[in-house]
Amino acid sequence: MTGIRHLACLWTVVITLAGFGFCGDVSFVERLEGESAVVRCDMKPRSQPPFGLYLRRSWLRPVDVLFKYTKSDATVNESFRGRVSVSGDPSDFSVNVTLSQLGAADTDRYTCEFMVERIGAEDEKIPGNTEVFLQVSPRDRCGCSSYPTLLYALSGAVGVLFLLLLLVGCVAAWKGKTRQGAKSRSQAPIYEEMIGVQSPSRKLPAHRLEEVESTEYKNCSLKRASPGNHYESPSGALFPRRDF
Repeated sequence: MTGIRHLACLWTVVITLAGFGFCGDVSFVERLEGESAVVRCDMKPRSQPPFGLYLRRSWLRPVDVLFKYTKSDATVNESFRGRVSVSGDPSDFSVNVTLSQLGAADTDRYTCEFMVERIGAEDEKIPGNTEVFLQVSPRDRCGCSSYPTLLYALSGAVGVLFLLLLLVGCVAAWKGKTRQGAKSRSQAPIYEEMIGVQSPSRKLPAHRLEEVESTEYKNCSLKRASPGNHYESPSGALFPRRDF
């Protein structure tokens, strides 16, 4: 039943604007369960009066609600039996049908159709001037009139939730940037120490370098020529020794 009510609310605007291709007036009637509604069927008077009238449901549950033959009692569909009363006669171009003890299942589009006899041809079907869209709402549930308020409330809740999520995201991003900056600052001194300090084996102070050089020269023994031997000279490939 809830689905039927929602569909009825959704199509109300469509029915009002378009009228389902109906050329007459479209009347929207809203009732609560247990209440009654009147469907007025009339047509423009003409020389040949109608002999009968159909009241039909023609949208959610297409069915003939009743048929009334002129000057006779109406034949009523089983689902409406005991809940329908008829006043007027088709030959008067106007009939009022009262639907009572309405339930949510009675929500539908109701149309009237007059039958006019044509000699030697098929009977003419003439739609009534008014089409009724009946919406029956349960008493313990909100009707279409409260839907906009509900939609506004839901939209506001979604907006607040979106703002909260956005705020949480901004805080998380700010904390991430703060932690990254602190980590970069803590790594800078370590890097400077790594590039600023060299191994002792690679870089020695100037006075240590002088000591090393002087030590190398001291350890290198030089053979002096004997002052008494004037013939002593270096020997080798460039200066071969000669015997005198």
